[in-house]
Amino acid sequence: MKQLYFVRHGESEANLQRVFAGQMDTPLTNKGRTEARTASESLKNQHFDLIVSSPLVRAHETAQIIAHKIGYSMGSIIVSDIFKEHYIGDLAGKSWDEYDEFDSRISNMESYDDLQERAKKGLKFLESRPEDTILLVGHGSFVRHLRTAIDPTQEYTEPKNAEVIKLI
Repeated sequence: MKQLYFVRHGESEANLQRVFAGQMDTPLTNKGRTEARTASESLKNQHFDLIVSSPLVRAHETAQIIAHKIGYSMGSIIVSDIFKEHYIGDLAGKSWDEYDEFDSRISNMESYDDLQERAKKGLKFLESRPEDTILLVGHGSFVRHLRTAIDPTQEYTEPKNAEVIKLI
């Protein structure tokens, strides 16, 4: 049976500025890099056959920090658009204090049904891989939907920045 672990990216500039990011590229903060190193410490005794990452810089840099720490070749990280964060359209860059993710003023977002379908495709991709122990580095909203694809009987919240979760 496969083992699938997940790490959410470390704190990003958008997190620090308290704005929605979605698929907007926003780099890690120094705190985010420290969080990624802390996550890598908790994974240093775990062998991974494969590391997969979202291409967004905050997730990819987190994956690289972890890979470096655990001795995994950074050049072997698979980067896939399937694992990008929820596309939130014009909500990207807007303040958490002025908007929420269900704001009716924003109409050009990826629907939750479409995000759920993309999460299912991501799960099928990971399940189709020959590797047995996989680390996915990505985003909070996406993993919430990925967890629902794995077990639809539970309700999930977004993990904290750089939180390590064993999904399977």
